[in-house]
Amino acid sequence: MTDVVQTAGRRARRKTAEPPEPIERQAVVVIHGQGEQRPMGTIRDIVKVLWQFNPELGAVPGDKEAEPRARPIWIVPDDKSGLYELQRVTTPVHNGRRTDFFELYYADLLNATPLRNLWRWLRRLLWIDPADVPDRMRLPWTMFWLLSLVAFATLVMAVLSLPELLRRDWFGVVLAPESRLGLSLILGALAVLLAPKFFRFLSFMEVIPLSLILLVIAIGVMQIGNWNARVIAVLVLIVLVYLSHRMLLPYFGDAASYLSARTETVQSRQVVRNRGLELLKALHDDPNYDRIVIVGHSLGTVLAYDLLHILWQEVGPTKDNPPEPQAVKALEAVDRFVAAAPKGAWSHEEVERFQELQWRAFDALRRQAARPAARGRRATPAGWKISDFVALGSPLASAQFLITESREDFQRMKTERVLPTAPPQPYNARHQAIYIDERGRRAAHHGAVFSTVRWTNIYDEFSSPFFLFGDPIAGPCAGPTRFGSGVKDRNVAITWGPLKLRFFTHSYYWTETSDDWTKPTDHISAFRAAVGLERKPPRDEG
Repeated sequence: MTDVVQTAGRRARRKTAEPPEPIERQAVVVIHGQGEQRPMGTIRDIVKVLWQFNPELGAVPGDKEAEPRARPIWIVPDDKSGLYELQRVTTPVHNGRRTDFFELYYADLLNATPLRNLWRWLRRLLWIDPADVPDRMRLPWTMFWLLSLVAFATLVMAVLSLPELLRRDWFGVVLAPESRLGLSLILGALAVLLAPKFFRFLSFMEVIPLSLILLVIAIGVMQIGNWNARVIAVLVLIVLVYLSHRMLLPYFGDAASYLSARTETVQSRQVVRNRGLELLKALHDDPNYDRIVIVGHSLGTVLAYDLLHILWQEVGPTKDNPPEPQAVKALEAVDRFVAAAPKGAWSHEEVERFQELQWRAFDALRRQAARPAARGRRATPAGWKISDFVALGSPLASAQFLITESREDFQRMKTERVLPTAPPQPYNARHQAIYIDERGRRAAHHGAVFSTVRWTNIYDEFSSPFFLFGDPIAGPCAGPTRFGSGVKDRNVAITWGPLKLRFFTHSYYWTETSDDWTKPTDHISAFRAAVGLERKPPRDEG
């Protein structure tokens, strides 16, 4: 740590003797990932981990030797989310602070993704310049190419096989003696699938996976067809169509609709962002809230990133809402640190110091009260209230591959402040995030949201060639070639199940996989620390 960096930290700690203003009420906004999510599905599991069964908040009710009782919560109707299917999850006051959990639900807005949108997005990923594919994604991208070629070859073979298959006497083939084994497999699998629905004493068979039953049916069909290559090709094509309808379109269709900025996706992107902004503005304008934390998963992290940028332009301490002197001092402390810090990757200590200064800047801004409208002018919004952005399994790690057109396009958009970074891009050669406007006032530029908002990126890094072991969607976001050295990357290794598997952990970031609830796993501890339900104002931290 350089002397200048240490000096910047000491300057930030020298505050006036103002009494600390406690954070009495905070909101945690959860933004789910892609796919056919159910309303309130993700948020309930997150509330359990962060609040109901969190031993770091103190003793959990119940015997330590037995299963603990959940801390109480209340499900309260609330109109801030704009949907009657959603409610606010409220906690009791704990150590002088109450927490409200909200869900930003958007799956209904992307539910009708046309197949052509998905196809155009996948086609772009296929034909992207290999030089723009990140090293960590090169093997998955290669496998994507191979699977696409196999699917195309299967389609061609199945289409060419149809005329001959249609001419066959399938009634005679099915009733032939040599088809009895295949017919028995099909009938047996159907019996296992349907019998529990009509005879409850056979309900124990419901534990048999549907995929296993379908596999047995497929084997039966292939046995009846005498393992003919044409029959196999048609079966594989049927499976591919089924998977595309059941998994590919619902899961990746949302990503295609939101990540690709094309004429046919502009409207869907706009309505999703509008819903998110309505919720965040309602929370921001509510004087009962002192702090807001945004938690995003997967595609939800991209939406959260966009919303932070847009909201900063509208209510942040820009020239339209200039910060007060105390907030200016805190923001300038961030600028001094950034100017003195290394231009390359930062050490862990430097990231920690940067986030401490961000927390102080947030604390100063949240105290800034709203000013009434002057004649001919709009009212000035209250100070900035969002302190943290917690990204779980974020595809932003592959932004140059998934979001922008190329590596050069990604770097250009960061330099032009179209894509905010942490720390923010400098305003010009003489100013960092804070500059002097035409009226002589100090203000933050429109891309400086991460001068105040702490960005913690939690991911389970995979390693080639076993890219399905871990999270192939997520990865590091910190560094000069990514979103800036001020992002706090937190790499965790998630295991699940009795065998401690590492297979595709993308949806396990808020799932406690430890057998002992009093000893949380690393990914849960990282999640709780990033949110910081009981993080104190900086003056209370000494």
